[in-house]
Amino acid sequence: MKNLRIAVSVTFTLSLISVLALIFQFLALADIAQNKDDRKLEWYSTGISFIILGVFVISTILTLEMFFRNGEWR
Repeated sequence: MKNLRIAVSVTFTLSLISVLALIFQFLALADIAQNKDDRKLEWYSTGISFIILGVFVISTILTLEMFFRNGEWR
């Protein structure tokens, strides 16, 4: 039960960070679409956002697996 609470807390925190990552990714991709000269920072922020979203998805899957395995949904 304690592990599940920790997993839920981590997943919730990652969800908030993922929302920020989506905003930054949108802004970076909008700058990339404008064909500015130096787009290195935009690509870095896009890559970091992709990693954050991937970790969030994995965390969500693991948390749901723990939730259903413990029978907490019944």
